[in-house]
Amino acid sequence: MTHKLKVPATSRLVLEQAIRLYTSPLEQAYVNAIDFSETSRLSRDLTRAYPPAADMICYRKQAVREVIRQRMEQYPVQQVLILGAGLDPLSLYLLENYPGRISRILEVDNGYIEEKKKIYEDILHTTVPLHFLHCDLTDTVLLNKMLKQAGYVPEEPAIVIFEGVIHYISNEACVQVMQLLTTPMQHHLGVMDFSLSLTEVPDNYLVYHRNLLKVIETHLNMTANLNTRQQVRDMIERFGRLVYLEPLCETEKKLTGANRIFLQPGHGIIEMAVFNL
Repeated sequence: MTHKLKVPATSRLVLEQAIRLYTSPLEQAYVNAIDFSETSRLSRDLTRAYPPAADMICYRKQAVREVIRQRMEQYPVQQVLILGAGLDPLSLYLLENYPGRISRILEVDNGYIEEKKKIYEDILHTTVPLHFLHCDLTDTVLLNKMLKQAGYVPEEPAIVIFEGVIHYISNEACVQVMQLLTTPMQHHLGVMDFSLSLTEVPDNYLVYHRNLLKVIETHLNMTANLNTRQQVRDMIERFGRLVYLEPLCETEKKLTGANRIFLQPGHGIIEMAVFNL
């Protein structure tokens, strides 16, 4: 592929920071189709303000993969919904690692979804149960319509990925999406990361936390949605059932066997929530 996709720095930020995770042939082909010739100022500013930024993002993505791995052991076949999918090639990871185990993958985003679809078509060379839905997550009426048109079946168990979502929409908007997807038997499993309120952050980490928020809010011209752990519990319990919250220090220890970067709860800016819907 000679023509590479050029996207704004804000759109490729997370992909840039997590680049070391994408090592499979399909993931490499995908990354090579995107123009990274200019290291973005946003990425540089983020790393300068918060040196463990790449570790934070990689652990977040590895935590999502681990939730998927455990969930795959529970059902022979299930759906996967990736909300706010962005440029992340999670679908390629799923197709490579769980062939025949996924009835359909539905990616939802209001950004570069058509361009991403074209790259996938170029590198996959095959028909796969993969659907790209151009939709604003806060428009739940349209979201519901598009999910059904793409073959989403509420009665079939699903993994619902809310990665990178609640930082940029309100809690109430997120709850409305949860309400749309909740099932009587709560056989869907959701996984979500959230940014911690300053009150949850140890004093020795507050400077990192504030620096990161300043960079994000300056470049994206927005105020990040921060939450306490109790706020996240309350939000999930409205239409779902919390399975667990996981601080990034626990994620790091699970993945590496030790805590070298994130030493205690509240280190790492974000934490993970896993819940039934």
